[in-house]
Amino acid sequence: MTLLALATRNLMRNRRRTAIALAALVVGVGAMVALRGLVNGQQRLILENIVFGQLGGVQVHRAGYLAHVQGSPLSLDMEDSEAVRQRIAAVPGVTGVSPRLSFGGMLSMPEPEGAADSEPRTAFLMLLAFDPALEPRVTPKRMTWVGEGAYLSEVGAPELMLNADLARSLGARVVDAGAAPPAEQWPALLAADRDGALNGEGVRIAGTLVSASPGDRRVGYLPLATAQRLLRMEGRVTEYSVAVEPLEHAGRVRDALRASLGPGYEVHTWEEVFPFIAQVLGQQDFLFGLLSTVFLLAVLLGIVNVMLMSVLERVREIGTMLAVGMRRRSIVALFLLEGGVLGLVGGALGALLGGAVTLWLHQRGILLPSPGANADSVIRPFVSVGYLGSAVVMAAVGAGLAALWPAWRASRLRPVEALAST
Repeated sequence: MTLLALATRNLMRNRRRTAIALAALVVGVGAMVALRGLVNGQQRLILENIVFGQLGGVQVHRAGYLAHVQGSPLSLDMEDSEAVRQRIAAVPGVTGVSPRLSFGGMLSMPEPEGAADSEPRTAFLMLLAFDPALEPRVTPKRMTWVGEGAYLSEVGAPELMLNADLARSLGARVVDAGAAPPAEQWPALLAADRDGALNGEGVRIAGTLVSASPGDRRVGYLPLATAQRLLRMEGRVTEYSVAVEPLEHAGRVRDALRASLGPGYEVHTWEEVFPFIAQVLGQQDFLFGLLSTVFLLAVLLGIVNVMLMSVLERVREIGTMLAVGMRRRSIVALFLLEGGVLGLVGGALGALLGGAVTLWLHQRGILLPSPGANADSVIRPFVSVGYLGSAVVMAAVGAGLAALWPAWRASRLRPVEALAST
């Protein structure tokens, strides 16, 4: 009989103890897999909101832009040409390019009819202008954050989308293009150009924005050509947002873009533009690894106890095997195999249980109310097949190592003393 078959038979001799050890492993590994799925779902939600909803995978600016963006971003603009777009799009891994203009402005609402003495309704806000046809390729999540009304129609339309809270505070109403009042009754969007001269543009409120992440509510979107006309910056932009597929290759695409565009441009990944988010994700992974280690160690301590009890109950049996010529290293191997088989079966069942729970939660979704946000988020946990396999391997190896000390004790028994024990 091989050692593996003998180890399996020994586990079946005391089925109650084996069942208790298996149950502990199944619960431990299942909980570990489900927790990993929850962390993965939360991290994907963060990435979708930040990368696929705001930043894009990689951003291209004029050299020195990020260092002075808080001061005078419009003075660090660059030419928006088809040649530059093609050079960016030609880099392997790039799946979309969207030119943008970021600037600050003021929105002034028209006075209501019959209310000549009413206080003016104005608000300062941060504005992002882009081509409505190109932006969805880079930040598709942004397109799902429309509250009332509709998304921007075309690149030169005199339209504006406002955050829902800001629109409510200003009393701004969404107006359909076909039912819009005369242009002189539209809200006025005011902004200073690069020379400091104040310019204005009448805009129609096309829709409102909701957000699943907390942040400043004084934001708005408008078409790129409309912003260029307002700022007297025709053919100029402040950044290119670049979609990368897969996102893990953002660093490689960044380096290729730097080589292609030259020193006049600076290229950054989303992690470099928003380092806080990358730090949060790293801290989540660290905490999960720490909790998983503690949880698995607690389960493996139970395996140590089970194997030690097995050694104490089988002292005479071990003495007999040693007396008939079984080597001590074979005794060690036997108990290690018993622990390994126990861990393999328990790990496999636990991975299946955790995977099933994760799949159910993914299909059902977990509603996550976000403080400071005006739209709830839905977490959809998930785990990879590779992680399920690694969980099984960790359980099998861990249980085998947990049996090491009991196995060593069993191999140190002297045959005469073992056979004489009762």
